[in-house]
Amino acid sequence: MTSWNEVLVEVQKTRTPQGQFDLDGVRRSKLRAVSAHTQRPMIVYASDFLNVSKAAVTEVGVDWSDKEGFVEVLNDLPGDRVDVLLHSPGGMAEAAESVVAILRERFREVRFVVPNIAKSAATMLALSGDEILMNESSELGPIDPQFTFHRSDGSVVVSPAQAIIDQFDFAESRISKDPTLLAPWLPILQQYGPSLYRQAKNAIDLSTAYVKEWLTKYMFRGEKDARDTATAIATYLSDHNKFKSHAKRIGLRDIIETAPLDKIKVVDMRKDPQLNSLVWSLYHAISITFGMTGAFKLFENSSNRALVRIVQQILVASPRQVPTKEEPQPQSTGASE
Repeated sequence: MTSWNEVLVEVQKTRTPQGQFDLDGVRRSKLRAVSAHTQRPMIVYASDFLNVSKAAVTEVGVDWSDKEGFVEVLNDLPGDRVDVLLHSPGGMAEAAESVVAILRERFREVRFVVPNIAKSAATMLALSGDEILMNESSELGPIDPQFTFHRSDGSVVVSPAQAIIDQFDFAESRISKDPTLLAPWLPILQQYGPSLYRQAKNAIDLSTAYVKEWLTKYMFRGEKDARDTATAIATYLSDHNKFKSHAKRIGLRDIIETAPLDKIKVVDMRKDPQLNSLVWSLYHAISITFGMTGAFKLFENSSNRALVRIVQQILVASPRQVPTKEEPQPQSTGASE
């Protein structure tokens, strides 16, 4: 299988007319190679969320702006089948719903290819496919919703929705038995607000409902027990108390060997060594593009159409005329060839 270093050497041997490394040319040639092998068009949806500095100043997760990227790369693609290479930490479940709607309005059959990581809402996206292609490096994750809290001291805390519910239930149980405990519990409960308990329950219900609907409608369509199977999988993946961590790895072997996940239609890419190598080579080219540029989110198709979101360096002048400093700001740009 092609290594990261081999792809880097390949990039370093190329030059654009402007004398720069031809990152786009190498990456797109590898994207076309995967498409030629599978005999179906391919879309790349990848985020540079593993780069801590970019993740700190940009929205690397699934969000509303992704609709624009997917609409852009749906152009020029033939047929009613498509593969989507997916590399994302997750994000908004509601934005994922919009992406699924866009893809399914255009294509009858959608396969998701996960060479490395597709967590949370990205796992939900993958489960809207007819199949998921994975290898030993691939991992999905739980779909339990998370709530972000900004504290008065400037710190940020992320809490699972189920943990919030459990805390409220635990407090209610303790206080009902001993009302004197209300005083120490009150400062803790007050910081969350009166509606949070219901919001947490609704968030879990929503993500579970999305996955159940998509599995029933697409992956298991026409099957006798489609809804029951979909419900079991969605319920399992949304159970925070089962996984203990939202970042928990769900790999290929976990899916194959664990009920009810073993019902998921997953394809082991290692059974097609050429495909596995081509996909991994493409993923390396994407990774190198992220590493050598300000790109933090990439939408691209096998017909050379792309939309790339970049972090642009801008100069910010101090009113006191001290030396300028550079601060990264997100900017959306579109490019197609």
